[in-house]
Amino acid sequence: MPDSVKFDSQGFIISTQVHSGQVLRIDPRSGERTVLASLTPGLDNVTFVGERMFVSNISGYIVEILGGGKTKDLVPDGLSWPLGLAMDSNGLLLVADGPFSYTIPKGGERRLAGMLFTQGYPGYSRGAAAAGPGEFVVTTANGAVARYWPLEERSEVLASGFDQLYGVAIAPGGAVIFAEQGTGRVLSVQSGAVETLVTGLRKPSGVAVGADGTCYVSESAGGRVVKLSGGKAEAVLDGLKKPQGILVRGSLLYVADVGSKELIEYDLAKGTRRSIASELPVGAPPGVVPKVLGAIGNLSGPMGPFAGLAAGADGTLYVSADAEGSVMAIRPA
Repeated sequence: MPDSVKFDSQGFIISTQVHSGQVLRIDPRSGERTVLASLTPGLDNVTFVGERMFVSNISGYIVEILGGGKTKDLVPDGLSWPLGLAMDSNGLLLVADGPFSYTIPKGGERRLAGMLFTQGYPGYSRGAAAAGPGEFVVTTANGAVARYWPLEERSEVLASGFDQLYGVAIAPGGAVIFAEQGTGRVLSVQSGAVETLVTGLRKPSGVAVGADGTCYVSESAGGRVVKLSGGKAEAVLDGLKKPQGILVRGSLLYVADVGSKELIEYDLAKGTRRSIASELPVGAPPGVVPKVLGAIGNLSGPMGPFAGLAAGADGTLYVSADAEGSVMAIRPA
């Protein structure tokens, strides 16, 4: 899958291959190919400075091709735009990074789970929820809700055709609940049946379900977290600036407020609130209004920001620091 083509000073075609990660030199007279380097999938451009050759990847890294199959890192690989997070019962953390997804085992290193051009990838992923050991549910920018087994490179679509999906959570009975920001709805799907739970929300973003089955939703444009009951939304926590990712642990509700750049803890039983982390690298810099990126053909629908949250069994909270391309671990005092 060639996605960039340039001529070098000797008249050879240099082309990056987005699917295989190869950098090819092609003789335009004979069609003969030479592999200059084998990198990771996601290559997206090649350019020259004099005789020096540089290649970039969708994930953000830049390398220099030195010859003889050798390369030199200029900008190291990392996360480009971490979104949804989910941790399974074995401590495996899934990081939805848009066109890429990564898994991080407990105490282990980050591993590429899949990307737009690999087998079994559900698509540009945004929201994420753990469904079982090695099993997750994700929402995609193409408007689908999918079950995803990253270690098996396998996925299946549960429902599709929605407008700008964001957070997702799984109810105790197995229903998958998700936020459709484009229409201001929250819906559920179970056994192929889709049900609308509530309408009229102001940019619903994060979704969380408590142990008792109560569903909570953050309204990023409404500055509040609501709970759903009988087709209506009742405010639980307001006065927020731009809440996105949320999660519930026992009686505690956690909110990533990208407007104030805080991680907020709210006790649902006592009605008390505290900030457990501030000045987080989430959201846009002060004075900058982020714009939703448009669709890229059939690869991705509209792309928007989402600072996701996840929690480990030991109480550690994980936050998508989308402003710097990292995942932060926060241990509440």
